[in-house]
Amino acid sequence: MLNTPYHYTESGLDNVYIYNMPVIKDVNGEEVIYIQKINLLHKAIAEGLIKKAGLLNGKEIRFLRSEMGYSQKQLSELLGKEAQACGRWEREEVTLDKTVDSLLRIVIAVHFKIKIDLENISCLVSSEQTQDKIKIDGQNCEYKLVA
Repeated sequence: MLNTPYHYTESGLDNVYIYNMPVIKDVNGEEVIYIQKINLLHKAIAEGLIKKAGLLNGKEIRFLRSEMGYSQKQLSELLGKEAQACGRWEREEVTLDKTVDSLLRIVIAVHFKIKIDLENISCLVSSEQTQDKIKIDGQNCEYKLVA
């Protein structure tokens, strides 16, 4: 097991840290991080993003859109916006408004079959504080959020 949190930048996100990651030796005898069940890990990241305080940022929107398999145009239209809206959010040319952010979190929860408290979503997106890190426990490749 890795003794320090692993900064999982491979996701395209700057704020994902995985604890209790297994370490294996490669063919050269070097210790490397071994990430199994990547889909479960990405579902845990999606859950962390849904439950984070503050509006979703461009990198987070891109990660979620890609994981759901939507093009920018498809996601924009699904959320009732013009075709170029998602690209603008991802490039952070335009900030997601609170209503669209809330709707996006619900779409994500439905897609990944994540249970959420609908009444809490408006509080999360309206929060002035933002969550710095998404912490995930990788013990036994279960990938659970850490408080």
